[in-house]
Amino acid sequence: MHIYIRLFCIVSFVFLQTIRARSAVISEDDKRYDWIQTARIFLMDAYQPPFAPELEYNADDFAELMAEMNVNVIRFGTMGKYATIQGIRFSVHPDQGDRDLLQETIDACKPKGIKVIPYISTGHKLAWSMVTGEYPGYARQTTPYGGLPDRSHMYVGEDHGTVCWMGPYRKAYFDYVEHVVRDYDIDAVYFDAWFPRYFWGGNRVCYCEGCRNGFRKATGLELPYHENDDDYTAIELETIRKYHEWYDEEFMSDVMLKIRELIKSYKDVPLISNINNPQRMASQDPRINSAMDAFLYERGHSILERAEGVGVPRSVGLHVWPYIGTYHNWPRLAFQALNYQQEIFINLMFGGGSIVAQPTGYIYHAENRKYVSYPFGIIEKNEKIYKGLQNYPGVAVLFEYKSLDNHVKRSSQHGMINARSASLGAFAACLYNHVQVSSISEFVLDNPALLNKYPLLYLANVPVLSDERVNNIKEYVRNGGSLIATYNTTMFDDEGNSLSRFKMEDLLRVRPLNPKGELADIIESYRAMVGGPNDLYMKVSENGKGYFNSEARERLYPNFYYEPVEVLDGGKVIMDIVTGYNERPVLPGIVISEYGKGKVIYCSSTLESLYNSEGPDLVGELIKQIVEISSTSSPYSIEAPESLISNLAYKENTLVLHMTNCTGNKFEKPWRNEYYMAPVDNVKLKIDIPVGRKVKNVSTIVDSEYKMQISEEYVELFFPSIDAYQAVVIELN
Repeated sequence: MHIYIRLFCIVSFVFLQTIRARSAVISEDDKRYDWIQTARIFLMDAYQPPFAPELEYNADDFAELMAEMNVNVIRFGTMGKYATIQGIRFSVHPDQGDRDLLQETIDACKPKGIKVIPYISTGHKLAWSMVTGEYPGYARQTTPYGGLPDRSHMYVGEDHGTVCWMGPYRKAYFDYVEHVVRDYDIDAVYFDAWFPRYFWGGNRVCYCEGCRNGFRKATGLELPYHENDDDYTAIELETIRKYHEWYDEEFMSDVMLKIRELIKSYKDVPLISNINNPQRMASQDPRINSAMDAFLYERGHSILERAEGVGVPRSVGLHVWPYIGTYHNWPRLAFQALNYQQEIFINLMFGGGSIVAQPTGYIYHAENRKYVSYPFGIIEKNEKIYKGLQNYPGVAVLFEYKSLDNHVKRSSQHGMINARSASLGAFAACLYNHVQVSSISEFVLDNPALLNKYPLLYLANVPVLSDERVNNIKEYVRNGGSLIATYNTTMFDDEGNSLSRFKMEDLLRVRPLNPKGELADIIESYRAMVGGPNDLYMKVSENGKGYFNSEARERLYPNFYYEPVEVLDGGKVIMDIVTGYNERPVLPGIVISEYGKGKVIYCSSTLESLYNSEGPDLVGELIKQIVEISSTSSPYSIEAPESLISNLAYKENTLVLHMTNCTGNKFEKPWRNEYYMAPVDNVKLKIDIPVGRKVKNVSTIVDSEYKMQISEEYVELFFPSIDAYQAVVIELN
């Protein structure tokens, strides 16, 4: 095994140990950094106005604006096209003179109680004049003959060029970071993404002296070069792969880890980096996850995906800041309205802070400030309540996005049928049907202490699980946890090959069936051209009538892509796949079994992908019933339409039931601006009181009319109307 692969395996193990230590009990968040959870942030990047093309920045104006809009943190760019600070080996803006914009920002913000976090440009592109004129040694060389760096235009002003870590840029970067941390009154450090070869094109090779000599010394190999990419031989491409491996390891061990040590030697402040979306948490080098204290998402996407994505890092005790909105092409305007407001509330509900992506427009577009200042004002007023809240453990839907080519199905009518659509659909079905749900990281499966907090684990069409994770799940169920697994869960090995048996066969009590004879004819006959079954349904079996409510017992439910299975000893069919004509049972649809003290349900159909594509209420209803059969009762119930998103959070002696009104296009289209939102009327709640506890006080976050009744077992409330947001706070003795 190559030395760098061995190193990656070692650091992966170290990361898992770090996660286990950090999150052995999820309520033990680092209290030093709990302000991150309720941070209300402006993002001031130096790639566009008021920093480019002309320098128009006035720190006092922005400090006044932030105070008015209830902002308490500014993420300020110390580098963009140019440096905004003095005393480092990077060029400043031609209009800047001897101004130090970071110090001006600190001087304007600190008296108003606003924290300042410097943005550290980490391997990002720099102004073309800088990397080709004043500091050409920083540039990536695209040919062995001193080829110019990759060139591109970014927002407004001067073009950018790419840099390389193996030359003088590295020392200049370290000195730059040390200067910022040592000499300024800062509250955290934000890095951009830890990408070793940021924005490099082609074969992503640099031919600078540092790269050529360093790679030759480490491997004895020379970097190949051809003007035409098609001219590289297989051996040369393998050499380039080894170069990437070498470069990445140099970057991680000699830059990223040492930068952490450097900063912590001066100040005990949190380190935050950009991972863009929750997928990256599992796919990036694990040393980044263990070295950082929080992450930032640039993702926008739908309200649903925002709620889902915030849960992933929070499930292992890490903080997260998703963008509010995203970058658009008109930085001097702020025409976004209720969509921004509701994104802030969703972040809050699931434990994330909020960072407004382009605040410059609010200087000119004052009428829309209210859509940020209102939710930020609620957070500011109730910060003591919100700090330290954790998602109340309910259904744990594994966030899964990795699908294999031979696992994916495509339908012209229903889109992609894969692990991603299934995990999102499972989360959506629970959330919209007011089932307490968490989207969890795959790293939870490595930590029994974390996994055991959840009464139910939901694996929605998860094709691959390692042997260690399968064993942890078995132990979880054996000790009393419940499991739902659907369709092709554990039907593939680590190499992507389909298996003849489920890896969790002894849990699921089913085995894949190769249909023959009449059964094969039936399956073929009922197949639809658009994908999925045609006139095949799911129906409660005779053995299943004791598990479902009276309406469900006689009802047909949609079937979808399914895995033909046979039932093994210990499994009981509670739903059949039936034909529409005569409702003839064809195959097992849902099988229930026991394993140790726990309960297991296997569903042969990927209903979650169907729900994700179309959201039929029948499918959501069925998924909710499967959850209720699998697990103990929910910690609360609510009578309200699915547009009222709810989530229960807790800490120590406090329960908080959040409710956010997310009506309209937010269910279907990301970044859709909304200027009107209808209230939700006649909302009924019933919140269970934990056994052995008594209610000390009940209050609401937003002043409104409501009726309340308290018993020893639960609190009942009735709200005539809920507008944008409401939360019930229950203090316990």
